[in-house]
Amino acid sequence: MNTPLKDVLINAYAREMEAYLKEHPEDFTEAIDLAVGDKERYSWRAAWLLGNCMEKDDERVRDALDRLIAAMPGKPDGHWRELIKIVSKMSLNDEQEGLLFEMAMQHWQDPDKQSSVRWKAFQFIAAMVEKYPDLAAEVSLVMRPDLIDPLSPGIRRSVASSPLIKRRSARYNRS
Repeated sequence: MNTPLKDVLINAYAREMEAYLKEHPEDFTEAIDLAVGDKERYSWRAAWLLGNCMEKDDERVRDALDRLIAAMPGKPDGHWRELIKIVSKMSLNDEQEGLLFEMAMQHWQDPDKQSSVRWKAFQFIAAMVEKYPDLAAEVSLVMRPDLIDPLSPGIRRSVASSPLIKRRSARYNRS
């Protein structure tokens, strides 16, 4: 059975979807349920919609945070990217950060992943290094040209201009 939210997800344009969820906040929980699911027609769109309609540390997402993180492994690239966008907007506990850091490292190190997915993984990794500088040495080992070169040109430039990469380059140029 289709619900009004499902109808909007498959029939509306982006702005119409965003307007619908803002006008129907009671459907936010359904959007979360769809986002963690595997319903091809709805799940990715629901995750995208949540990421575009939520605030930083959105209380409506707080209780579903563990469920969102648990749903991420095995998701197709675009769906995983939208889910990490959601959880990256939230304050995470140490366990949640650890799980996401591990997933982000796996995605970053897989050159077969879409550039946009690897970029979101990189952004999370960089945020964790900024928060926990002791991770820098571990992370620098996976910031290699063979992982950067396959990225799309725009994302490659963004990664290369990151302080994380500049720090690694400076370290090797001193040797």
